[in-house]
Amino acid sequence: MKRFLIKISVFVLLLGFACLIILLLPIDKRYQYAFSKTDCTAKSNYIYHRLYQDTTAVDVVFIGSSHTMCGINDSIVHLRLQESGVHATIANLAICRLGRNMDYVIIKDLLRTKHPRLIVLEVKQEEPDRSHPEFGYRADLADVLMPASPIDLSYFTDVANAFVMRTAALKDRIAGEDLLTPYESPSVSIYRQQRVADTAVLVQGARRRWERYYSQPRVAWLDSLTLSYPKAYMAEIMRLEQEGHARVVFLYIPNYGYPWRKPRELAYYRQLADVYLMPEAFFDDTKHWIEDEHLNADGATILSDSAAAYIARQLR
Repeated sequence: MKRFLIKISVFVLLLGFACLIILLLPIDKRYQYAFSKTDCTAKSNYIYHRLYQDTTAVDVVFIGSSHTMCGINDSIVHLRLQESGVHATIANLAICRLGRNMDYVIIKDLLRTKHPRLIVLEVKQEEPDRSHPEFGYRADLADVLMPASPIDLSYFTDVANAFVMRTAALKDRIAGEDLLTPYESPSVSIYRQQRVADTAVLVQGARRRWERYYSQPRVAWLDSLTLSYPKAYMAEIMRLEQEGHARVVFLYIPNYGYPWRKPRELAYYRQLADVYLMPEAFFDDTKHWIEDEHLNADGATILSDSAAAYIARQLR
């Protein structure tokens, strides 16, 4: 029995050592961004291209989730700034799904390669309290192994994703395949749809969110605990802002029908930076939505026009 336990222990140690070696393998940043080939209409490939391949400067950048990806037309923002006498290049680097740690990853890579004047960071009705599902693929290994907050419910999933991606890279290397094979052509920076949502569908979505998230009393200590996770990454983002000599402002893009109108953490955001709030009537107008989470092309045009006027004031 003792000999068997020794063999098992040696096997586990060797397996752990092999896994550690794989995790520590150097990885190409392009491979990291291209690993999820079908993710978000290949938006990650656009982000990599804009940061690492396109030599054009980035003066103003929009960071966030699909709310910003659908809601901000960077071409319109660029045109409106030009018309107001402000010359600046614009990039919409938002990507699908939620996770403040992905904002941190993209801003970190942005400041490695560009020198933006203004970072427009999306805020929603509430702070997302979980890791972005693609974080383990794209983040630096140190950021995966040592997250900004110890309260990380997705820690082992993120580490596993980092391992899976590096294992795939090692497999390609052994097979003699090009590590960059998964890379696809960059896609557009904004997802546009002209469709207008059915009002009944919007109301139904808002009611569903009310019943699931807002109708029950909240536990203050639990809220504080879960919010410590995204706020830790927000603190890291503000640290990067100072180190990169860029300025961060917040842009509020909620779901349709959020009952309390303003972002729940508005006071907290205003301690960190300026917050731009569209008139409530804009988000109440059912003609501006594809469905209850995303603005349509007309809504994006209005939001982009308004955001451009705000940005022009910030850059003057």
